[in-house]
Amino acid sequence: MTETITPIEVLKSRQNFSDYIEHNADTVIKNLLKDYPTRQLQIIYPQLTQSSDGLIEIVSRLEGNQKAYIFWFIVNEKEDLKNIAFKLNLFFDKNYCGIFIIKAVLNENKIEFEPVLKPALPSKQVRNENTPAKLLQKAYWEKYFEICDELQSEMQVNPAPQHYQYIPIGKKGVQIMQTVNTKDKYIATELFINNDKDIFKKLMERKTEIEEKLGFLDWQALEGKKSSRIRQTLNYDISDASQFDNAIKDHIKMAEDFRETFKKYL
Repeated sequence: MTETITPIEVLKSRQNFSDYIEHNADTVIKNLLKDYPTRQLQIIYPQLTQSSDGLIEIVSRLEGNQKAYIFWFIVNEKEDLKNIAFKLNLFFDKNYCGIFIIKAVLNENKIEFEPVLKPALPSKQVRNENTPAKLLQKAYWEKYFEICDELQSEMQVNPAPQHYQYIPIGKKGVQIMQTVNTKDKYIATELFINNDKDIFKKLMERKTEIEEKLGFLDWQALEGKKSSRIRQTLNYDISDASQFDNAIKDHIKMAEDFRETFKKYL
């Protein structure tokens, strides 16, 4: 589209409108999706005046059950098609898809975009942080924080009602993860490797050497997933607060040993 085409000409020509959307859709979409979850597929469909053929064309582009957002850019909307899209969103919201209808309007010789239909935002699940398990986890990490501070260890955490804590070790995609398991009564330290199976394979080649320093480890390649982990556990029942001190000191020591050992191989 050349610079000589005016906004009025954009809104009157199907080709001009398509070209304009192609160059400007990304910014509009980015602003629309700020509060929405990520979808694997984005379908952009410009149409001067909404038509049933347009709706059929849009839906036909969906690839099976792939999660998708549809952005239907229009100049003139039709209420019946808007209502159909609204009803589709009620179904899609529970599955994998959502339809946005975005109207292009002329405002003082400038084209602006107004969303006339958006899929409902997924309701956020509110986590109950006052269950016995969550309260116990928070108490453990609060005590962990105190002891870690006293020991001046770098294996520090942010106390929270959750069963895990991540600790960076200066390697992209690799972290130490401290976990507690109240059901099976153990604490664990693991090297968590995200999205890099080659790191896990290289460490696995040094398994014997690494275990000579750390003892027995549980090597989990997690086939079919992008992540992998190497874990060590100790039996502690943290539902018994009298075990906190010993458990936490051993937990911190495990994390320190993991960092000192694995950093030589990363």
